[in-house]
Amino acid sequence: MDKVSGFDFQPIQIDRSGRLTGGADELAQHVKANHVTDVIIMCHGFRNDDNDARALYTNFLKTFADNCRSPSVVPRLVGRSFAVGGVFWPSMVFPEPNDSQARALSADSTAEDRARLEAMKVSLETNAQIHVDEMLAQLDSAADDIDAQLKMVTSLLNLAQGLPETDANEFSAALANASPESLHDALMAGEAIDVVQPGGLGGGGGIPTLDDEAGTGDGARSFLGNVVGFVPKFLNLTTFLLMFHRCGVVGEKGISRAVRRVKELSTARVHLVGHSLGGRAVTACAKAILDAPKQQVASMMLLEAAYSHFGLSTGEVPGGVTHPRGFFRDVIEHKAVIGPILATHSEHDSVVGFAYTAMAAASVNTARSLGDEKSPFGGIGRNGVLDTPEAVKADLNEPGTAYVFENDKIHNLNGSRNVGGKPLIDSHGDVTNAAVTWAFASLVASV
Repeated sequence: MDKVSGFDFQPIQIDRSGRLTGGADELAQHVKANHVTDVIIMCHGFRNDDNDARALYTNFLKTFADNCRSPSVVPRLVGRSFAVGGVFWPSMVFPEPNDSQARALSADSTAEDRARLEAMKVSLETNAQIHVDEMLAQLDSAADDIDAQLKMVTSLLNLAQGLPETDANEFSAALANASPESLHDALMAGEAIDVVQPGGLGGGGGIPTLDDEAGTGDGARSFLGNVVGFVPKFLNLTTFLLMFHRCGVVGEKGISRAVRRVKELSTARVHLVGHSLGGRAVTACAKAILDAPKQQVASMMLLEAAYSHFGLSTGEVPGGVTHPRGFFRDVIEHKAVIGPILATHSEHDSVVGFAYTAMAAASVNTARSLGDEKSPFGGIGRNGVLDTPEAVKADLNEPGTAYVFENDKIHNLNGSRNVGGKPLIDSHGDVTNAAVTWAFASLVASV
C-alpha cells in the first residue's frame, strides 16, 4: 500500500479487455484490516503511462486533503478514514495539450502516425486488426491523396461497425449514419471552429460549430484538437473511438469487480471519481454493480466526463432533441448511487467539445449546421447532464462556500465563470484544483 498525498493508496491494474490484473484484493484486505470507513476509487481518462495517471491522482488528493481540513466539513468527517484505489488502464493519449497537461504527441511524423496505428492494432481482435492494416496500407499517401483518405475512413467505419453491440453508444450511433464521404468531409471541413456559448435549452448548446474559415479569438481552435491536416485528425478520431469503447469495458468488468471485492469484505462507503473517459468508466461500473448480487456506492463524481450529455437521460423529451434513452439510465432508476452525483462541466473544455463535434459532423450529410441547441451530440464535460429529471444546475463554488447536495439528484456544477481573472475550470484537464476538490470534499461529507 502506497502513500499518496497522505492517503493510503493502492494501484488497481486493469487490462485492455477489462480484466482485473492486480490491486483489488490488496485494497479490500487493507480496508477490512484497518476498519476503513470510506474508499475512493479513481479512474483516469486519456493517459499514455502510469506516471501521468499518478500525477492526476496525486494532485487531486493533495487539494482534497487540504479541503478536508476546512472547518465546515471537519465535524462531518470526524471518525472517518480513507483509502484510495487508483485505476490504471491502457489508454492512449489524444494529442491535445489540455488533457490534464499530458505530453501531446507530435502529429507531423509519418513514423509516429504509423506507430499510433500499430499500437491500436495490438489492442484489437483479429477481425478488427484487418481494418487497421487497411489504414496502414494507405497511410503514406493519405496526406494529399483523397482516394487514400476515403479508403481510410471506410476502414474506420467498418471497424466501428464490428465493435461489440453490447457496448452500444453514441459513437456507434453517429458512425452508423455516416458515409465515407460525410466522415471525410467532417474531417476536412476546415481548420477552425467557433465555440458557441452553452444555451439554455435541453439540447446541444455549447457544442462547437464547424466553419470553413479560420476562426479568431479564444474560441478558435483546430478541429479535433490542436492538430491540422487529414491524418492527425483521422488518428485523433480513431483513438477516441477505440478508447471510448475500451473505457466502458474497463468500468463494466474491472472497476466493478474491485468495488464488489471491497463490499464483500467491509461495510465501507465507496465513492467513484472519474475524469474524462474515466467518467464513462466509473458510470459503466455503477451500471454493472446493479447485476445480481446488487451493490451500491455512496457517491459518484464525474470530472469533465467524456460521454453523452444524454447518457443518463430518460429518453426523448417532448419538444426537445430526438435521442434514445440514455445508455446508463439504469444507474439512476435502480439507484446504483445512494447519495448525490456531481458532474463538472465548462465551456472551456475543448477536448469534449471537439470529440462530439466530430460525431455530429460524421452523422450528417454535411459538416455544416452543427452546434445549435437541437444537436443530439454533446458531452457532459461541456454541457452537463441534460434531459434528465434528476439533474439540477449549480455553479462550482470557491473553497469554503457551502453546497447543499441532495440524494437522488445529479448536480451539474458549472466551472465556466471567472474568479480572479481565471475560469474555475479552464480546460479539460483542470480537475485537480481546489474548487473542484472542495466540491468533492463537500460531497463526501454529505453522505
